[in-house]
Amino acid sequence: MKEQSRLSVRPRLTFNKNVTSSVTVDDKDSIISKVVKLSVTVRNNGLGPAIIESGKMMDKGKVYDIPDFFDTVYPKLKDFGVFTQTYGLEAGGAIPASEIITIFTYQYNTENEKKIYDYLGSPEYYELPFIVSIEYTSLYEEKWIVESNSNTHPKKIN
Repeated sequence: MKEQSRLSVRPRLTFNKNVTSSVTVDDKDSIISKVVKLSVTVRNNGLGPAIIESGKMMDKGKVYDIPDFFDTVYPKLKDFGVFTQTYGLEAGGAIPASEIITIFTYQYNTENEKKIYDYLGSPEYYELPFIVSIEYTSLYEEKWIVESNSNTHPKKIN
């Protein structure tokens, strides 16, 4: 019965990368601009809330706090597009079951695409060279870690 109780409130965080594009045309149907919007989100696919222990960004072996990451590591991204960081994953915060949180969104004109990916050092478009890492617990204080570059389930760490 105890195991059933734990399972009934177990959170399960998963990452998703969304890429959408929009095209602006003039009155003669000529393309004026094409804009790409790239977002990284985290969703709680579990049954209970995920209580955040820490949210970090990792790049080239170094660890950063999410709110400072882009200004510190990739400040020139602002020269090529509009960046919005919408959630910093503060310790003690919670992501309720079925909730989706946007970690960040970056919107840019495709004219800048090559410059952006050269700056990031990404081998392929829409592949991100950094990792978002979240440590979280359940109501029963079971602890997991999930990383944005992993296609596996969250890893239990206690």
